[in-house]
Amino acid sequence: MPDFDIASYVSHIEANRSIKDAVMEKLRSRRPPYHITVTDLTNLKQAYFRRKYPEIAPPLEKQQLMLAGTGFHKIFGFAVSREEYLEQFVEAEGIVGKIDIYENVPVEVKTTSPLTKGKSLLQQRPTYIEQVGMYCAMVNVGEGEIVIYERQGAEESGGVPLTAYHVAFPDLEAVREEMRHRRDLLLQALISNDPSNLPVCAWFGRGCDYSAVCDCSTSSVSSSHKIVELAGKVQVDEVTRQRLLDMLGKPKPPQQLRTNDLVFPRKAYFERRKSVETVSEEKVAEEQGEYLRSMNEMGFAGALKGAIQFGSPGEVENTPVQYASLSDLVRLRQGLPTMVRISKFQSLVERGRLPSSFPHYFYRLGFDCAL
Repeated sequence: MPDFDIASYVSHIEANRSIKDAVMEKLRSRRPPYHITVTDLTNLKQAYFRRKYPEIAPPLEKQQLMLAGTGFHKIFGFAVSREEYLEQFVEAEGIVGKIDIYENVPVEVKTTSPLTKGKSLLQQRPTYIEQVGMYCAMVNVGEGEIVIYERQGAEESGGVPLTAYHVAFPDLEAVREEMRHRRDLLLQALISNDPSNLPVCAWFGRGCDYSAVCDCSTSSVSSSHKIVELAGKVQVDEVTRQRLLDMLGKPKPPQQLRTNDLVFPRKAYFERRKSVETVSEEKVAEEQGEYLRSMNEMGFAGALKGAIQFGSPGEVENTPVQYASLSDLVRLRQGLPTMVRISKFQSLVERGRLPSSFPHYFYRLGFDCAL
């Protein structure tokens, strides 16, 4: 659209602090439920202080990584969702967990910073093994899979930064016994308001959010990974990795015209052309890596949208719109079209420069308003 300048159609930009503050408060107030979860059992000390000091929230930078990881998990599960890849909510002996099941085997999907070459998963991420072990015990299956996406890993390795590990657990009853032991320790600490019998947090001295209130510096109970000791061989599972990547593929562009197609018409054209073309294996791997990176970004955006949409019931609604061959949804917050976008800029852009810095945002918002 060389002759159409969206900036000239923007009459006024106002920084709405009330909306920002409301969203930030909803993000800060995301608290786990009081029941004991599998995640709680991987770090009893943090689980205790998280409940006793709900006013302490992780820094927003850490929250962004956590929310991106949660969103990645959700989007990844949706992308590979088939009859053989399911999600189940499980409760056993007062412990709850949300478990992904692939071909009847529990799967734990994780996002992390790049792992150190030459070091084992047990050395670097023992809680991953413990978590999948507890899931195996809850569904009584003696083996599980850990699928890890390494953020920013593709630029370094040149490949798809996704790895799958197969882990066996030959003694599930011993795992369940350890789970019950940890559950009881946490409940006793919560009831007595005394965390001294809980093992030292793995994050002690490494930027723990509760370092100002915790007792790890004087605790006499050292940290341990008993469930890791109960695990059998941990090995890279290239077959499962490739199967998941094949299931992942890349979403085919819809034939229905959407609003974003008007914002990026050339992109929409070439995506539809590419969907019918044959591409090389190298190109497929490149696209899969890019798709995984976009999942990580979409995960954080999805968490922000969720904070806006579900923070106040009835405040946000998605309204169907149609114009000629175009069909889409417009998100309305308090009756006004509302967008959530994640910028890759490292600093805030002055209000007056927003239309020229992000013209595509204003095209989309303008189209939503018109529709």
